Amino acid sequence: MITVDDLARELECRLTPAEIKFVESKLYSYMDSKKAIEAWEQAKEDIINETPTPDPGMPKGSDVGRPTESKAIRLMLLEQKAEREQFWVTAIEDVLEILPEEDYRLVKLKYFDQYLSNYGVAKCLNISESSFYRRRDRILWRFASRFGIV
Repeated sequence: MITVDDLARELECRLTPAEIKFVESKLYSYMDSKKAIEAWEQAKEDIINETPTPDPGMPKGSDVGRPTESKAIRLMLLEQKAEREQFWVTAIEDVLEILPEEDYRLVKLKYFDQYLSNYGVAKCLNISESSFYRRRDRILWRFASRFGIV
């Protein structure tokens, strides 16, 4: 028999469709985010190591000027983008570390590897579709919780 407490607990763990869509979008883009962070790290090195071109409006021998300002601004913008992506990547990896093996396999099949349909993932895991949805919802709630959504 379902008690009022059980029902309340179940409703607390439910995500809205918008929250589900958001969490899934972050999971789908996880691999791309990791690649983007690596690319931004390389771009950072390129900016730091580039040779500044002299600004004709600056006095000769001046080490500070628009090229330096430009480099600093580009580095700051690059760092902001990388930090945002790093937050999502770290949050996803934190949850992946604590997931049971079966839940990890579901995430991997659905969001990282083959982008299978829900039915396809359920079939690969030898579970019913309704079991897939219950498990997926529980997993997404964990990610949403780590993201600070719930």
